[in-house]
Amino acid sequence: MNNNPFNPSFGKMPSIFLKRGSLSQRIISELNRENSPFQTSLIYGQRGSGKTTLMSEIASKLEKNKDWIIIDLVLDNDLLISLTNQLQEHLLKLKLIKNLDIKMNFLGIDINASLAQNIDANFQQIFQTSLEKLTKKGKKVLINIDEVHLTPLLKKFANCYQIMIRKNLNVSLLMAGLPENVSEIQNNDVLTFLLRANRIVLDPLDLETIKLSYKHTFQKANFNIDDKTILYMTKQTQGFAYAFQLLGYHVWRYATDQNKNTISISLIDEILDIYLNDLNRNVYFKVYNDLSFKEKEFVQAMVKVGKTKVKSQEIGKIMNKSANYLAVYRRKLIDDQVIKPDGYSYVSFLLPHFDKFIEQEMILNEL
Repeated sequence: MNNNPFNPSFGKMPSIFLKRGSLSQRIISELNRENSPFQTSLIYGQRGSGKTTLMSEIASKLEKNKDWIIIDLVLDNDLLISLTNQLQEHLLKLKLIKNLDIKMNFLGIDINASLAQNIDANFQQIFQTSLEKLTKKGKKVLINIDEVHLTPLLKKFANCYQIMIRKNLNVSLLMAGLPENVSEIQNNDVLTFLLRANRIVLDPLDLETIKLSYKHTFQKANFNIDDKTILYMTKQTQGFAYAFQLLGYHVWRYATDQNKNTISISLIDEILDIYLNDLNRNVYFKVYNDLSFKEKEFVQAMVKVGKTKVKSQEIGKIMNKSANYLAVYRRKLIDDQVIKPDGYSYVSFLLPHFDKFIEQEMILNEL
């Protein structure tokens, strides 16, 4: 049997990547246009929605174009140093600076104190001079920052980046983060320019795409699987990118380990507990614990109603709160991609089987 093509590991590009229509290609096309609103973009999505995978695909495709330079950054204390070092490496490779220049000074800045202190103090000048040299050479720089959240270093970097944009230098910025972190960054008083940044929202994947991908992948590997079973698998994911990879991985692994060539609904039921435990441990525990007390009350009330689609009036009755009071938390939970509107005055959970996790937490807290 072939190796398992599904990869539920966070941060890795899976073998089976479900493209979101033409989203990645559209972003790449826009980045190649002058004055595109995509020049500064924020990818916005819940844990496991595919943010890192989308960023990786865009970077991978752009790297094949000799005009593009990709800078991947981690949001830590070495952010500015890492950016400076990566720019330096590309300047050396393009012979726009010499090794001697680095030993004596870097882009005209004497290195007479520690490198970290110099870069921190002179970052704007170093950043600008580097980009000027690259822009003059016809190069374009894309800076990728994953898992963004508001920090003093991000503020410093973003403000310097804004200046580079004003100076018409060839630099673009792609940042990805959780909904609440992206909103905090955009609403920060110091970073108001990011309110104009393009927001790329990663909604659930198209169920038809998931269905066809499961069908193609398993049948290509000579597994027997009928359409009813494929639909049953698809339903368990609700379009959640991580769930697609996770369920596919466990079904493939179990069928292979048990030497079963036929994948049936009963086989899927045998691994559902393992699938749900992984969803709970790897995603839902963190999602739930990041909710405020009132947001937890709201989703708990949804579970207590005991229906797939829950009317706002029913939630209000359980919480003993008015519609205006509930609207604030309803909007926040929708923005954070925990629930979704589901018809007039109705909401439902966006994440597959998240109601079961909440029910479990409610029982555990009662003990």
